[in-house]
Amino acid sequence: MKRGKAVFILILASLIFNGCATVDFALTGKTYPPYQGPVKIYTTPPTDMRYEEIGWVTADGDFNHPWAKLLQMMQKEAASRGANALIIEEKFTTKLDAEVNIGTRRDEDRTITAIAVRIHE
Repeated sequence: MKRGKAVFILILASLIFNGCATVDFALTGKTYPPYQGPVKIYTTPPTDMRYEEIGWVTADGDFNHPWAKLLQMMQKEAASRGANALIIEEKFTTKLDAEVNIGTRRDEDRTITAIAVRIHE
């Protein structure tokens, strides 16, 4: 019985401390089979290559989710939809409800939106 209780407490603590990050995808173009390689990230639309928009992907998290983790989640979702690149312009990255609390901890909700594209080489 003690072991079951300990496992429950660990799971509960993990949920509390890790929070819930979510990724949403809105299809806006043609569908492709999942992409197996690394999904590149661009901060401006590439001008030297041909690409097409597949959809928009948004990741939401809180201070427990580093920006890099949210980006990895977006890359995984985009790849599952056939995208091989994301275009994330600065205007697509927001910090919501940022405020400084007592002590050194900052609570902030984080949102990143990107255009998922398929680059044709």
